[in-house]
Amino acid sequence: MEETASNNTARVRPLIPAHAFVFVASFCLMVVELVAGRVIAPFLGNSLYTWTGVIGVILAGMAIGNFIGGRLAEKKVDWKTVGLIFIIAADTAVFCYYFTYLFAAHIRRLPLSLPEAIILFASLAFLPVSVLLSMVTPMVISLTLKSLAKTGSTVGGIYAISALASIAGTFATGFLLIAWMGVRIIILCVGAVLLMAGILAARDKSITSSPPVLLCLGLLFFGLTCPNLCMKETAYFCVRIVQGQDAVGPVTKLVLDNLVHSQTTDDPRHIAYDYEYVYAVALEYAARSAGHPLRTLTIGGGGYAGPRFILENYPDADVTVAEIDPGVTKSATLFLGLNPESPIKTVNKDARLFLDGAETDKSYDIIFGDAFNDLAIPYHLTTKEFFQIVHDHLASGGLYMLNTIDQSADGRLLAAFMNTAQTVFPYVEVAPLAGRWQETKERNTIVLVASDKPIDRNEWLVAANVAYASRVAHPVSLPLERAKYLLTEEEKKDFLSKRQKLVLTDDYAPTDNLAAPMFLAAQYH
Repeated sequence: MEETASNNTARVRPLIPAHAFVFVASFCLMVVELVAGRVIAPFLGNSLYTWTGVIGVILAGMAIGNFIGGRLAEKKVDWKTVGLIFIIAADTAVFCYYFTYLFAAHIRRLPLSLPEAIILFASLAFLPVSVLLSMVTPMVISLTLKSLAKTGSTVGGIYAISALASIAGTFATGFLLIAWMGVRIIILCVGAVLLMAGILAARDKSITSSPPVLLCLGLLFFGLTCPNLCMKETAYFCVRIVQGQDAVGPVTKLVLDNLVHSQTTDDPRHIAYDYEYVYAVALEYAARSAGHPLRTLTIGGGGYAGPRFILENYPDADVTVAEIDPGVTKSATLFLGLNPESPIKTVNKDARLFLDGAETDKSYDIIFGDAFNDLAIPYHLTTKEFFQIVHDHLASGGLYMLNTIDQSADGRLLAAFMNTAQTVFPYVEVAPLAGRWQETKERNTIVLVASDKPIDRNEWLVAANVAYASRVAHPVSLPLERAKYLLTEEEKKDFLSKRQKLVLTDDYAPTDNLAAPMFLAAQYH
């Protein structure tokens, strides 16, 4: 006689195949996991730590959910229970999304390291829904399994469906949904799909007017009517435009995720950041030594403040920008004063792919490296191999300007950049922009100047004076005085002698780990 598994024959079956509910649960879980990184990014950045924390929390939720679902499956479980779990998961997905946004600022102020803050954020926002959705598969197996003789094929088939759904959810979200719909609408759609799945699974008219269903409908309505945090969500960033004020008057700020990337005014000669003074000096230095109109490449367009500054001061310059995100370029055009008819040439492509591809054989007099993503650094733009690519696209005597951030008292990231640059460029100068820069425990901006020819320090000072007198609007004395200063050989050797002689390569570039000491919770905001 065939051994039956529990009393499944007495249970009311749903209107659609049982496997479809497993597909929905697994698909939505992967959507939530992919969206999680985008939800966290505006508050805690989008780094290796972000995805490590998200994946770990989701896996923990899956383990807990599978265990609880398996225990429930051993008892008298029915499709109404499965339906209720779907509905509660819908409530949880939408509620936790908005709940976590409300408490995000408080999470950042807790005395936590960056990994701890990310794990707490991810746990509050995504652990509950991952637990609930992971309960579905073992319960559906129990409801579907009619004979122990068919255990292997039944369980294997359901897990195959679950895996296919996970793949579909991953590809759909990463390649299409985030750029097309944005995070908020995706979460609301997940809630609506889970709600519908719950109603179909339960097949009970009384559940449609139950408190969980009414709560879900209320949350969905609230989500549709409340404002979105992001002005625009692209495949790479949460983009916001913020009006602000600096020492000279109103400015328009471009915020990507959690970092202000640019501050612009109507005057393209306006400089908002200290490191841009060093760039202004370098431009004048390169222009004086090139003997022809400047050819420049800026890696990371942001608000296009740098390229606009170049054209305003050197109108015959050939200006190229490698900005990976076309949404950022569009925002700069719409809100930050970038003229769509400008002679600036924009390539919406990863800078390394652009330089290493067949689309450019141009050599540049100066290349500006300014590609940062808040708490993350694009590691493939920091390695020896990339430095070599940059070197190969510089004219003789050309300059590679690399904007770096480090906690100078720690200094491991800066030392790694210096060591790496020196493996390719025979001359690497360092322009620190903070007083007592080796002692500060706060984040500090430092500019590296790399070239195949030595920097003439007297000419550098002349270029600085010219930049101060005629290139920069509203010059600030102290930043420009610091921009004039390059470390001596003795200072560079002393700094490097106290730190690990790490060279970053494509095989080993732990930039997120080296940067981690900078990002204690108290420094996020």
